[in-house]
Amino acid sequence: VFQGCENLKHVDLVEGAILHETIAALLLEEWRDDMNEEIASIKQILSNAPAGDIYPYVDVGAGGKAEAVRVWIRSVLHKIIQYKAQHQSYLNEAATTLQHAVPNDIVSSNV
Repeated sequence: VFQGCENLKHVDLVEGAILHETIAALLLEEWRDDMNEEIASIKQILSNAPAGDIYPYVDVGAGGKAEAVRVWIRSVLHKIIQYKAQHQSYLNEAATTLQHAVPNDIVSSNV
């Protein structure tokens, strides 16, 4: 898709608002900062990446900006999945702690 696009400088995220809401909901500020840096990094990545192959009939891998975008998307997805899993783990741990700390009759009558 981006083969031969020397002027490609940024990527607009489809459903970017949902991604940013997900990032804002992450438990730790360190995770939010890391994700925001990862999203912003595409501008620098694209400015340094070559345009890539301009031969659409030769399937030798697009390389260049197309490959840079694919790698960046995988990195963003990997990180958000990892942070969401860690977030869920912390929530589960907190719920278990509360279950052990609060008497069962209080939990049963208030849930």
